[in-house]
This record gives sequence, C-alpha cells and structure tokens, in this order.
Amino acid sequence: MRLRYSSQLIIIILLLASLFPLITAIRYPAFLNDDSYITLTYAKNLADGHGFVFNHPPAVLGTTTPLFTIMVAGTASIFHQIPIDRAAVFLTAFCWMGIVWLIFFFRKAWGLEQWQAGIIGLVVIGSGWIGYLGMEAYLFAFLLVLCVSLFFSRHYFSTGLISGLLFLTRGEGIIVLGVIFITVLIQQWREKKSFDTQFATILIRLATGFAIPVLPWVIYAFSTFGTFLPNTLAAKQAQGLSDFGRPFWQRLINEWIPTWGRPFGIAGLPWFNLWWVIALIGIVTALFQKPRWLLFVVWIILYISGYVLLKVSAYWWYELPILFVINLFFGLGIVKIIEIIIRWIKPFVLSLSISILVAGLLLFILAKPTIKGMLANKGDVRGQSYTNLSTWFRENTDNSKSIAYIEIGYLGYFTDNRIIDLDGLTLPDVIPHIARNDFAWGFWHYQPDYYVFLPDFDWALASIRTDPRFDQHYQPVATLPGPGKNDLIIYRRVSK
Repeated sequence: MRLRYSSQLIIIILLLASLFPLITAIRYPAFLNDDSYITLTYAKNLADGHGFVFNHPPAVLGTTTPLFTIMVAGTASIFHQIPIDRAAVFLTAFCWMGIVWLIFFFRKAWGLEQWQAGIIGLVVIGSGWIGYLGMEAYLFAFLLVLCVSLFFSRHYFSTGLISGLLFLTRGEGIIVLGVIFITVLIQQWREKKSFDTQFATILIRLATGFAIPVLPWVIYAFSTFGTFLPNTLAAKQAQGLSDFGRPFWQRLINEWIPTWGRPFGIAGLPWFNLWWVIALIGIVTALFQKPRWLLFVVWIILYISGYVLLKVSAYWWYELPILFVINLFFGLGIVKIIEIIIRWIKPFVLSLSISILVAGLLLFILAKPTIKGMLANKGDVRGQSYTNLSTWFRENTDNSKSIAYIEIGYLGYFTDNRIIDLDGLTLPDVIPHIARNDFAWGFWHYQPDYYVFLPDFDWALASIRTDPRFDQHYQPVATLPGPGKNDLIIYRRVSK
C-alpha cells in the first residue's frame, strides 16, 4: 500500500514539474533568437506552399534542421491561428516536458526505479534551456532519449527509425546510430565470441529503420538542392577557416565549461564545483553498475571530436547536447548519493528525511537559475530593433526588392523580400569567399537593392562602405534605432 502511494506521489510531482515548460512557453517573449527565425522562415514558406526556399527561389537548404522545419510548418498548417514562431516555442516546450516522461516510462530499460526516474526527470526540468525554446535543441534531446530508450528495450527497428529522425534534426544525430552499432558489436562479441544471424538481423533492423525517413529525404534533397547536407555546415566551416571564426574546442574549454554548474561553486575554492563532483559520481556509477549509460559518454566524446575535426565556427547552442548528457549523469549522481544515505544511515525515517533534504536542496540550486531565467527572459535583445527594421521594409518596398545583411533571421521571417545573406548560410556561392575573409564578395556580386549597415559588423563588412563604388551606387534613405548603441542605416541602390 505504501509503495502504491509513493508511486502516485512521484507521478503527481512529475505532473506538477511538467507544467513548468508549458508555463515557460506561455510566458515566452515575442522575440526569439535571430538564428531561430532562419529555420522559421523556411517553415513559413513551406506552410505557404512555396517549398524549401528562403522567401525566393532557388531552393537552398540554409537550415541545419530539416525535420524541425517540417514539423513546425506542419503544425502551422494545422493550427492557422497560431503564429509560426509561437508554434515552434510550444513544440519545443512539449519536447522538454516529454523527455521527463520518456525516462519515467522506459525506467526499467534504463535500470531505474520509479523514484530514481523521478529524480532524473526533475533534473531535466530544473536544468532547462530557457533561451533556446523555438530552436531544435529540445527536439534533438527528446529524440536522443527516445532512441536510446528503444535501444535499451531491444526495439531495434524503432531505434533505427528514431536515429534517422535524429539525423534529420541535426546531422550529428548519425553519431548515435554509430555508437549503437558499436554497442551491439561489443555485446555480441562478449556474449557469443562470434557474429551470427541474430547479430546480422539486429543490424539489418537498425539500418532499415534508419533508411525509412532518411532515404526519401536524401532523394528529395539531391533533386531539390543538389546535396543532402545542409548548406549551413559548409558556411560554418568557412567561418571557422576565416580569421573571425571561433573554434569549437576553444569555446568549449574557455567559455562553456567554466559556466557549467556555476551555482554549485564554493566561495574561496575556485577549483571546486559540487555539480562536477556529483556528475562524476554518476559517471562512476554508470561505469560499475549501469554500463548501458556509458553509451552517452561515448557519444559525447565522438560529438566533441566530430566538431573539432570539422573545424566549424562554434555557436552557443553547440554546447547543449554535452550539457544535457552531463546533467543526466548529475541526476544519476544524486540517485547514488541517496542510495548511500539510505544504506548507511538508520533508522529508515531518518535516512529518508536526510535524502529528501539533500535531493531537494540540490534540485533547488539547479533549478533556481532556470526559474530566474524564465521570469527575467525578455527575448533576443535585437528583437525590437530587427522587427522595426522588417516593418520599414514591408511598408516601403515591394517583395521583389533584395536586402543585404549579415543577420537574416528577422528579415527573412518578417518580410517576403529576397534576402542576400552576407554570412553565406543561404547562398552557397558566397561560402568560398568567406573562408578567405571576404565577406563583401556577396554584396558586390548580387548588388542588392537595399543594404542594412550596422557598425557592429565592421569587423567583417567595413570594406563595403570604404569601397569607392559604394557612394557611387548607394545612398542612405532611413536611419532606425539599432539593437545596441549604434543605429541601423538603410541604403538604397540608385543609378548614377
């Protein structure tokens, strides 16, 4: 009877915690990250029946995440009254919430009891990425957990199917399938010292499941774009090769890792962080008691290695899969600490009270910045400025006019103009020149009808305005408040 009541209590707690992502989505500000709107521009055009274009042909895969784009477009087509950007926010909030219930429903496959799955679920909620709703990060995390859960449950065809969807969410999803192949290989050799028909059947099921979503996409992508890889990969590799790129490993070591678990730091001991200690306890627990979990460790190692070898210019959201996995081990570490408390402290009532206190305190410290971030979140600081900029173009130009700028998300989503992307995400022919530090080539090649100037980007675009041809062919027509200290100046091409 007590066990039944405790099970009900865990479910109630998780249900209440699951409200947090939904409340966050409801409260979410109007201004998403500018990069989010690149994907949402494609979703807008898909929903309107124009295909995979960035407002105007030709079709170019300028988004990293075709699956998320299609899902948002589909949602917008069904629920016409919901703006596309709001649909994206709610879709990712449901993915965030869904991770909790995947872990709970597949708890036996993960080697967890109900209360243990509950602890890890609360960690997933408490370590939320408030600033990244509306992007594909939570869809990727949801599919990652589902894929691994299905594999742990020996549903190999479904595992392959979800790994294919992972790959279509972000290219690094294919690494998961590779790690699963390696795991099957090791398991087969340890159990049978040979590779029999059962082993071949498992691999065929995995490969067949993977091919079902991926093969149609590859055929479509080759016929539409001439490649099945996102143009963003080549663009970010070019940025990495330029003098202005930010290498993945440098950002990981110098910028991202020092911020992880910061609330768990102890004053006077800068080298000590309790979050890392508990995560390490979780990893050691996996090593000796829950070896299945080591699949995540291998995947993260390969994930980091892949980005380092690709030499892409790193963006903030590249850290999220690593942080997500470490937080799973942080949750497993809390579980192990509670097990130790219950084993060594008697009577049970005392050990239970201490366990609740310790778990509650750790979860509170983890969740406090997330709750604070939700309450203080006002969206992308560029949002109001870029929205006003888009409004100006809607009111003063027709859709056939082209606009050149280096941050294209808001302009693409909130206008229907042709956008000249000086960063190369949607213009493949610009990419080789960016690798040679020539961000101005796209401007002079396309000679846009309008150019948006912001001094903040002089590090890449200063040569445009210093070129004698610029004053001969362009004149300022409007000045708008910029996202920071500098104003946005709109230039129009004129005949002289």
